[in-house]
Amino acid sequence: MVLRSTMRRIATLAAAGLVAACSFKVGVEPPSPIPKDKLAAAVKDQLSSKTKATIDSVVCDGDLEPTVGATQTCTVVTGATTRHALVRTAAIRGTDIGFNVEIVPGQ
Repeated sequence: MVLRSTMRRIATLAAAGLVAACSFKVGVEPPSPIPKDKLAAAVKDQLSSKTKATIDSVVCDGDLEPTVGATQTCTVVTGATTRHALVRTAAIRGTDIGFNVEIVPGQ
């Protein structure tokens, strides 16, 4: 029952193209790319808090560049469901990189 509810919530959010905002402090100015393992952890935390679902794993294809508009794709696994998330750099504020996470519908 809980798994079905969680899966339904993730599917609904994916269909709606969930967008979540997040920020990551790299600690140096100008900021360096966010390493893919740290990006995956930030995406997992953000999606977990926005969806209230248990995210089993997130794996990102590469680092996220500190350039507004730069993108990176991550794979999000919840139970038996795998979805892609598009992460886009939204803003650079000193040593912070602001980014948005969007679950890609139908993936």
